[in-house]
Amino acid sequence: MSIARPTPAADAPLRIFRHDAVFHIELNRPQARNPLGAEMVAALGAAIDEAEADRTVRAVLFTAAGDAFSAGGNLGNLQERLQAPAGPDGKDPIAAGNRLYGDFLARLASSDKVSVAAVQGPAMGGGAGLACAADISIGVASARFGFPEAAIGLVPGQILPFVAARIGVQAARRLMLTGERIDGAEAHRLGLLDYLVQDAAELASRTRAILDSVLACGPAASAGTKQLLRQVANRADGHGSDLGRYLDEASTLFARQMRTEAVEGVAAARAKRKPEWAVSAAI
Repeated sequence: MSIARPTPAADAPLRIFRHDAVFHIELNRPQARNPLGAEMVAALGAAIDEAEADRTVRAVLFTAAGDAFSAGGNLGNLQERLQAPAGPDGKDPIAAGNRLYGDFLARLASSDKVSVAAVQGPAMGGGAGLACAADISIGVASARFGFPEAAIGLVPGQILPFVAARIGVQAARRLMLTGERIDGAEAHRLGLLDYLVQDAAELASRTRAILDSVLACGPAASAGTKQLLRQVANRADGHGSDLGRYLDEASTLFARQMRTEAVEGVAAARAKRKPEWAVSAAI
């Protein structure tokens, strides 16, 4: 049986459902293409806390309302963020806010629950990062994926470890340093998507089938397997216990970029013009 949880406001950033052992998180800002602003990230963190605390939850499903999975970080309040004062610890508030998304992704990746992302439309920046951090990702062929951060003067610091772990450093390098957009078929070829489907109906049926397979496994065995996989991955990618330190450093770099190149990059994107640093290759 599916149960929708009552929410305090119709425009709550998330909707949460329970499908027996499946904790279903739906991004719920479709008019804005489900941006990962401060409110959305805080809600995602609280939702993971709730799922982790419930021993009857065995899988976490991520979906999104509307035509887009997620447009990524919210830069609509850029000036407000630039003018925010430093916190009591003196840390740049932009870095502190950026770091929260890395914390959410790290908790998701380390969770004993099996996570599944069902991507029905564009997933950019942090949205693509969420698809990469999930244990299993499914997407439609018409979906689009990309990492546009560098093109507007930012860095994809909080998502980079999770993207590189899923598709490899070289593929991440290619996509992040060119800002190239790829479709679902290319995302599947690179391993960003584990399953490729053709339309929304097939996405729904394949998601149900995958969740059935997940729930057919022993819950303790699945949790133990995830723990072993993390140990193998930590040895292979060199992050391990250093992941937190990396994410801290990445958030500081993100804040520095937000206060420098990104001011021009965001202005150019809004004006639909090239940023001042964009030049033609004279070859």
